[in-house]
Amino acid sequence: MKFRFLFLGLAALGLSACAEPAKVENMAISATAGAGAPSDPELAGAVCVTSVTGGEETNALWTSEVDDVSFQQALEASLANNGLSAASAEACRFGLEANLLGLAQPVAGFNMTVTSHVNYTVLRQPSGESYFLTTVTEPFTATVSDAFAGVTPLRLANEGSIRGNIQTMIDQLMAHRPG
Repeated sequence: MKFRFLFLGLAALGLSACAEPAKVENMAISATAGAGAPSDPELAGAVCVTSVTGGEETNALWTSEVDDVSFQQALEASLANNGLSAASAEACRFGLEANLLGLAQPVAGFNMTVTSHVNYTVLRQPSGESYFLTTVTEPFTATVSDAFAGVTPLRLANEGSIRGNIQTMIDQLMAHRPG
């Protein structure tokens, strides 16, 4: 009888620890400290996200992931926070495409390190001429002290890795000088 209650208690605990998708507000970056204006003044207020691919929906019974819509929203917020976002479709002179190539995630562990791999392409609009291309690989480790529940550290590691990835891309884009 005691084993039945123990089993039911463990099953209820397992179901309560469902995987959550990455949260936009935890992936977006604020203004880059000390970055100032972009090296190419044409970028200021002229970049829009035109496509995001490669993300995956989170299966609540499996593992936390980053979906395309959330990644796009985090990119848009990050561009806006750094003065790069176009105010309208008409003001978009540079289209940003992001392809999430993958998230290298651990299967289990106390400290969760996730490494995101994203290919970014910026194209001049409307010509489609290549302006900037980079692939960013960014790791982030969430520790057991960040959150004790098993699935939460993985979500935090996903968010931190994507946030760092976006930060690196924006730093590179801000420093880019067309040649």
